[in-house]
Amino acid sequence: MIVGKLNQTILSGSTPFFLFIARVLDAGIGYILFIFAMDIAGGEALEARKMGGMVFGIIFLIFHFQGIYRSFRFTTLRYEIHKIFSACLFLFFFFFIVEYMLDGFRSLPQKGLLIWMVCWPLSLAVMRIVYRKTLRVIRKMGFNQKTAVIAGESMAGIKLAGHIRGNAWSGTQILGFFSDRDECCGEGSIKGTPCLGSLDDIEAYASDRRVDIIYIALSNNDESTMLRLMKSVEGLSSTIYLVPNVFFLDLVIGGEIIFFDQRPMIVLRDTPLEGLSGVGKRAMDIVLSLVLIILGAPVFLAAGLAVKLSSPGPLIFVQKRYGINGQEINVYKFRSMYENCDKEEGPYVQTTKNDSRVTPVGAFLRRTSLDEIPQLFNVLQGHMSLVGPRPHPVAMDEEYRRIISGYITRNKVRPGITGLAQVRGYRGETDTLEKMEKRVEYDLKYIREWSLLYDVEILIRTAAVLLFQKTAY
Repeated sequence: MIVGKLNQTILSGSTPFFLFIARVLDAGIGYILFIFAMDIAGGEALEARKMGGMVFGIIFLIFHFQGIYRSFRFTTLRYEIHKIFSACLFLFFFFFIVEYMLDGFRSLPQKGLLIWMVCWPLSLAVMRIVYRKTLRVIRKMGFNQKTAVIAGESMAGIKLAGHIRGNAWSGTQILGFFSDRDECCGEGSIKGTPCLGSLDDIEAYASDRRVDIIYIALSNNDESTMLRLMKSVEGLSSTIYLVPNVFFLDLVIGGEIIFFDQRPMIVLRDTPLEGLSGVGKRAMDIVLSLVLIILGAPVFLAAGLAVKLSSPGPLIFVQKRYGINGQEINVYKFRSMYENCDKEEGPYVQTTKNDSRVTPVGAFLRRTSLDEIPQLFNVLQGHMSLVGPRPHPVAMDEEYRRIISGYITRNKVRPGITGLAQVRGYRGETDTLEKMEKRVEYDLKYIREWSLLYDVEILIRTAAVLLFQKTAY
């Protein structure tokens, strides 16, 4: 009984208090690290404290309007950290404007500002990781729980119940279903979850039990049923979510609600790389590509020389592939096959192990992915990205777009030199339909969950794949 009271009053019902504490901590740590960084860089203490006070206030305001302080109960840690870093970048951009317009930070050492701009976001990320891990342990122990019911018996609702039961870290307890079918399930159960009655019973039950969340997952699209249900729950304090019965959910990219002249519409398919997100990814592509080209120039020159000396033919192989929105682009690679061998084969044929078309030098380049190096110039041109779905030959795209559902959705973003599918083991030859389906599945997962942090993670994992996996030939 005491544990239950503690869960309801302290851990479950004090969200505004905890969010206020988080605001103060974020801004306070920003202030402390700002003073510390200025001290390390030899800045004047009084000026640093004065500017630190302004930093505290600006952090407090900007983070509030960047959507940082809300429940991330059902979202990934990667998404939350991405939101943190995005807010920090916006804040730094604001400071640059202040510096340019008002000379606000001119009196402070630039070294100190740089130290602070690196250490503070990393500190916030570490705090979130520790907080998330601790909270998950607490929720698995039965604390910080929210109770929920599901109105309706759609397949989407049934799958949601199973998913929540299998992820105790979400801190959500599904109490049961309320049936929207003509035949009430009575005292039975639906896939192991109790059936608590019909839709007519939900208002009294949720009011008596003080249910925190109601998921509406009707098995049909009957408007009268939906209106009747909404009227019955409008007087409750419960949070209400609509769970659409979307049978093609794997093909959805987006999901946010937009308004056209006050009429709501759900975005089912759109690129996630609009606005500042696209600018950030493009900036990272340009900077990292230039760095890789400069630092790797000796290796690139050696690879090019080896290609020219090993067999007659052009240094660079150019192939038509589909880019963003299905536009044809020229993709560059170091030539790894004997000249004109592709013409002899006729239609496109994937490279196989011990392929007679591949030169000895080409085999090494393909195994180490050094043949992809010229695609860094595709990235600089804006035709490709460092990370994204791998572009396939046009003939291959035309074949699989008719076979695999959602295949062409890969073209909603720029193709990449590496991608999520490649670091998950689907690099190289796709000699079965199942392998290509898995590759597409991971490509769509990447598009749905994209963030700059995700790109960094994939780039790091790509390095490990190149060192230890040998699936390309």
